[in-house]
Amino acid sequence: MNNGKVDWSGNFTAVVTPFTESGDIDNGKFVENLELLMSEGIDGLVVSGCTGEAWALDGDERVRLFRLAVETAKGRVPVIAGTGGIMTAKVVALSLAAKDVGVNGIMVLPPYYAMIKENEVLIHYKAVSDEAKTPILLYNIPRRTGINLTPEFCQELADVDYIVAIKESSNDFVQVEETLHAVGDRMTVFTGHSAERGMAAVLLGCPGFVSSMETQVMGAEAISLYRLSADGDLDAARRVQMRTLALDKAMRGMGTFPANLKAAMNILGRPGGYVRPPLLNFTEQQLAQVRATLGALEITVTQHAA
Repeated sequence: MNNGKVDWSGNFTAVVTPFTESGDIDNGKFVENLELLMSEGIDGLVVSGCTGEAWALDGDERVRLFRLAVETAKGRVPVIAGTGGIMTAKVVALSLAAKDVGVNGIMVLPPYYAMIKENEVLIHYKAVSDEAKTPILLYNIPRRTGINLTPEFCQELADVDYIVAIKESSNDFVQVEETLHAVGDRMTVFTGHSAERGMAAVLLGCPGFVSSMETQVMGAEAISLYRLSADGDLDAARRVQMRTLALDKAMRGMGTFPANLKAAMNILGRPGGYVRPPLLNFTEQQLAQVRATLGALEITVTQHAA
């Protein structure tokens, strides 16, 4: 079990996929965002997840992003490729393609929409593991998939050869605690929703978390949350956590994610780009709200992004 054991730790960002106004992938802005995040101290990159609008990308586009990320990272930080989908054969094929371009691992959420049972989820993951033979980060996000990878189920999943980690993005922080207790000695347990609970997860014993909104808007300040927490600089960590929480709460009340995230990035001179339909880019009225929120939180253009 746990072939391809990993030592992932720290603050990993689930990156946006910038599109042009006409809907094409903006390769230049995608690379610029990765370079900016790495210059600010990010510990890992997750490509083609929910933040990356994976649902809006076809397989070839996802592979293109995986390749760009690997070429840009140049081994400086791990690159994890989101290869989840509904059909097992397509997830296997995309995972093999991701492995071929040199990613450090794949992130696979349970098949959504089909309303399958736990035994079918388990067989799905076994097929991906057996065929791709590359480290798998489970992605538990029940509100999007309708399937909850409970701590008890994770004990079964930990027996699958290449499952080495989980991104625990349920809305229940107690489940993060219980998952860490149940399988923390067998797989790396990252929390999602780090803008709300990154510090708490690290103090609990999680070796890291997957961030999104806060690190791509606040840059180095938000990226520092993991290190401050892990090093025991609790006063500073609390200050950062409260600011990421305030940003997250304010921004998620505007528009649809990640259109709101991209709007904030663009205002700050960071490479957010546009969204693809059915998401809508922000109106001038909405952009004014975002500017007011950023101003109230004193989040300004960074030196790197200027």
